[in-house]
Amino acid sequence: MGDLMKYSKFYLDQFFNSINEYQSKVELLILANSFMQKTENIGWVMALNQLMNWQSMSERSGIWTYYEVLEIDSANVLIRILREYDERIILENYYKGIDNYLNEEIMNEVDNWIRCNETEIDRFIEHIFLMHRDWFYNYSAVTP
Repeated sequence: MGDLMKYSKFYLDQFFNSINEYQSKVELLILANSFMQKTENIGWVMALNQLMNWQSMSERSGIWTYYEVLEIDSANVLIRILREYDERIILENYYKGIDNYLNEEIMNEVDNWIRCNETEIDRFIEHIFLMHRDWFYNYSAVTP
C-alpha cells in the first residue's frame, strides 16, 4: 500500500456529499480504478465501469456501440452484481442487448429503456458507491 495516493477526508467527502451529480460518480470511479490497478480486480468496481459505460454509450452513440465490443467476461461481472443486489429490471434490460447489437429493434428498445430509467440507473450506481464508502476512505490511506 506504499505507493497508493493519499487523499484527504475533505477531498473524498466532497464527492460523496454530491453523489447525485454525474461528475462526482465519475471522479469516484476514477479513484476506484486507480486503487484497483495497484491492487487486485474488485468486482463491484468492474461492474460500475460496465454499467456507467453502458449508460453513457447509449446516450452518446447508441447502445449498439457498447454491445458491439462487449467482452462476455465483463458482462458477467455486471450481471453477477445486478443479481447480487436484486436489480432485476436493470438486469433484464442489460441482458437484452447481449449478442443482439445487430438487431436494431432491440437496440432501440434498450436505448429507450435507458433514457426513460436514467434516474433508476443513477440511484443504483449511487447505492453501490455508498455501500463501499468505507472502502474509499480505507484504501486511499486518507490523510487528516
